[in-house]
Amino acid sequence: MDRLAQANRNRQAIEELLAVDDVLTDAMLSRVGLDGTRFPGLTLSVQPMRKSSWTVDVTFRAASDSRLRDALISSLSHAAGTAAMRWQLAASAEQWTIDRGGRFHRPDAVMKDGEELVAMEYDAGYDRRTIRRKVRQFEPYSGLVWATPSAIRSARMKADYPHVEVITVDYWSAQT
Repeated sequence: MDRLAQANRNRQAIEELLAVDDVLTDAMLSRVGLDGTRFPGLTLSVQPMRKSSWTVDVTFRAASDSRLRDALISSLSHAAGTAAMRWQLAASAEQWTIDRGGRFHRPDAVMKDGEELVAMEYDAGYDRRTIRRKVRQFEPYSGLVWATPSAIRSARMKADYPHVEVITVDYWSAQT
């Protein structure tokens, strides 16, 4: 395959992913053999877990410069964390709908599983009250998947809410 054809396939694959996930990271793309350098990028030092001393440099990719330029760091991290959920759950584009406007009343994404709708929530440091409120708010869904960037936080969440599926996701490292 010639280089131009490969570059076009790479671009098309990333466009398709961004159409579903909105924001990705170079680390995520490298895990699946894709190079995002032809897309708008923004490298930031982020704290995957809020109120943590641990920081990591992450390059975010989006379809447009404005999506990166106009966003808060926490918004980009949250979007990438939500995308990492979809990837880890191997949910197809047809199954997945993101919702950036929900904040407290709606989940970050909804996954269609057959006829059922499953709420998806990415948590990088909610307080206990917010967690309780969100878990209650999402009870009408047939299920809830809760993702965190910390195995310790995930274990605590599983202990507190055994009926919730809890996963640990990583959007910042090239290898998981």
